Amino acid sequence: MPYDWGYFAFVHKKGATVPSSFRELAESDTKILIQDPRSSTPGLGLLLWVKSAYGDEAADIWAGLSDNIVTVTKGWSEAYGLFLDGEADMVLSYTTSPAYHLIAEEDDSKTTAAFDEGHYMQVEVAAKLAGTDQPELADKFLNFMVSDAFQSIIPTTNWMYPAVTPASGLPAGFETLQTPEKALLLAPEDAVAARREALPEWLEALSQ
Repeated sequence: MPYDWGYFAFVHKKGATVPSSFRELAESDTKILIQDPRSSTPGLGLLLWVKSAYGDEAADIWAGLSDNIVTVTKGWSEAYGLFLDGEADMVLSYTTSPAYHLIAEEDDSKTTAAFDEGHYMQVEVAAKLAGTDQPELADKFLNFMVSDAFQSIIPTTNWMYPAVTPASGLPAGFETLQTPEKALLLAPEDAVAARREALPEWLEALSQ
């Protein structure tokens, strides 16, 4: 059951001149921080983003991006921390990340780069185990997760979009976020096949 969602994007400081596509990024001197797709959800999302946008040309895109990558971190927090320390021009994160800075820190200096290819979506889900010994309790909790009480705190706790828009609407500040013109999302079975192809392409490009 989906309980929140968002778009992957590269976060950067406002006022910076940034690429508007992966091809432009590969041809630029822009330095980026990304996460390992073997240990990080955003890292895997980036892999699927490039693969869904470029298909058989994905390996060439990664070859071009290899010299833009400052480092590959195990998880999101390590990469984002390095970005905040000024170690790169952009970091892989979400279109909703600037909302955290704006709402929690009253800092409007961050935004995201809009890519012509579109932006890959992440949908976070919860599920009831088939072997649970508490099926009724599990059902109650899943129902609670889509209630207004639960969904209303998603935007400023997970910093994602709620699966069900709360009665109060989205918090002030979310209206300032980039809304991609094109959403990319592979079907589950296609995502498995894409990952199988994309991971070796990524590893080969970064090993050069």
